[in-house]
Amino acid sequence: MVEMQVDGLTLDPDTKSPLVILRSPDDGRFLPLLIGPMEAMALTFVLSGEQLPRPLTHDLLLMTVQALKAAVVGVEIVDIRDGVYYAALLLRRQEGLIRVDCRPSDGIAVALRAGVRIRVHERVLHMAQQERLQQHLRADAAMDMLREADARREAARLTDRLARGKPLDEAASDDDAVGYETLLRSLEPETNRKM
Repeated sequence: MVEMQVDGLTLDPDTKSPLVILRSPDDGRFLPLLIGPMEAMALTFVLSGEQLPRPLTHDLLLMTVQALKAAVVGVEIVDIRDGVYYAALLLRRQEGLIRVDCRPSDGIAVALRAGVRIRVHERVLHMAQQERLQQHLRADAAMDMLREADARREAARLTDRLARGKPLDEAASDDDAVGYETLLRSLEPETNRKM
């Protein structure tokens, strides 16, 4: 397990959904987690130290755990399946340690309120890194497909020009010269990372 800290909240640039960023103080690795707007609000309150006159859900949960003579001792993000993260809230009672399944955002909110550790399984960090890499590869492949489609359209335009008997030599217009250069550049992949 890798101990992590909440590095901050931000918005996902693509979906505009809130993200909580966990970062390892030891090696700088990070884990961005998509969360809902209500969870983002709950995390914002605790990160800013804002005291509300009445308890929110995570405050209530923490108070309930304490009233039952237990203590929150940590949260662990333990798995990722089909893009969904799974976590466990760790509670200690006289009988021993109890693991309660929870969403990572809820576990993080409770852990921050209780002042306990947030840890992420090494395999989850590895899988999340692989998923981010795959997203970049898909984006690169999509850009390559767009460039290829543009190149095909340009090739068709130039082929049509030839079919109408227009020259493709030095006497061609500046627009045609730019078109040829663009066509040649678009046929060279900008990345070696292909799907």
